[in-house]
Formats: sequence, C-alpha cells, structure tokens
Amino acid sequence: MKDSFIAGIATIVAAVVLGVFILFSAREIRTGLERGSVQTARTMMPPPSQVMPAAQPHGDASKLTIGDSPYEGKKNAPVTMFECSDFQCPFCARFVHDTLSQLRQHEIRDGKVRLVFKNFPLSGHQFAEQAAEAAACASRQGKFWQMHDLLFNANGRLDTDSLKSYAQQIGLNTQEFDHCLDSGETAGIVNADKAECAAAGVQGTPTFFINGKMLVGAQPYEQFKKLIGENN
Repeated sequence: MKDSFIAGIATIVAAVVLGVFILFSAREIRTGLERGSVQTARTMMPPPSQVMPAAQPHGDASKLTIGDSPYEGKKNAPVTMFECSDFQCPFCARFVHDTLSQLRQHEIRDGKVRLVFKNFPLSGHQFAEQAAEAAACASRQGKFWQMHDLLFNANGRLDTDSLKSYAQQIGLNTQEFDHCLDSGETAGIVNADKAECAAAGVQGTPTFFINGKMLVGAQPYEQFKKLIGENN
C-alpha cells in the first residue's frame, strides 16, 4: 500500500516537472523566434548613419563650352559650374528658389564660382523651347539673368504673350525682342546648348557640372557647397 502511494506521488511529481519543462521550453522557443524577427528586421534596415545617398552618375563635362553662354560671377573664378536647365521644369525652379540665392550670396558674388547657363528644354514641356529662345533674346540685350529670374517665377505662364510682357517688365527694347522671338533667331543657340548637354551625358533637368563633377537634381545648398569646397 505504502509502495503504491509513493509510486503515485512520484508519477504526479514527474508529470508536474514535465509540464513545467514543456511550458518553459515553449516560452523560450517563442521568445527566440521573436528575437530573431527583430534582429532580421534590424539587419535588413541599417541605422540612419549607414544609409548612403544615391550615387551620382558620371558625365563628360569636356563636351560643354562656355563660348557666348550667359554666366554669372567673375570670369576668372576658381570654380566653374555649368547648369543644364529647362524654364518649365519644376525642379529647376526649386533650385532657383531654394539654392541659387544662397549660391549667389556666398559663392558667386564672392568670386568663388562662375555659373554658366545652358538650355536643355525637355520635349514634354510645351513652352520650354520658346522660353529658352526668349531668354536668349534677352541675353542679346544684356539682360539674360533678369529674364531668367522672371521665367522661373512665372508659375508656368510661358506663352508668347507672357514672354513679351516679361520683356517689357525688365526694360528691354520690346520691338527688337518681339522680332527676335517671332523670327526664331535664337533657336540655333538653344539647339546647340541642348546638343552639348546631351553629349555630356545629361538626361534630365536640372543637371550641374562643378569643375567637371556631375550633380543631378535640385540638391540642397550643402551639396553644392561641398563640391565647390573640394575644388576651391
């Protein structure tokens, strides 16, 4: 009787121990899986300090010539920056509004940078070609940059009548300007610019070359400052 009682107690104790072991093991397995999922997610998503910016493409700046292109800054500035741009491009306008003013204040007017403008009107932009021709017409009267700034602040109003009104606003000889625009006299200048930019590897706007180094897009001022500093 006593032996049966002891055997029964032993069986119960063994069952309890087995149950505790199974429960503990299940909990450990579940915790391990959860930890594994978190570790996997962390491995797949590196911390912000390790996230690298998208690599910039390489172009051939030797295809770009200054010639008679309008430029801003000192002729003998140590850094030359080419800009291939489109007057109807919203990202080009963003560059002008957010970054160019800072470049003008800190690099261009201080004699560090000469900014050379090249036209690269995109085929999908209805008014870009004529706007580029209008800017070239204004350049003939020595007011390219005044027209440049007006066009990028035009909010897309780049039809012929608007272009002629901008010429009046900046004090151009409107008769000469209107004839230049209507006759397409500057179309060759725009096409030559576009061909040079394309040969240099430009595929979209805005695209910049800073002492030969290609920078694509409406990048923040700090990106330009960094490249300028490397070449200055």
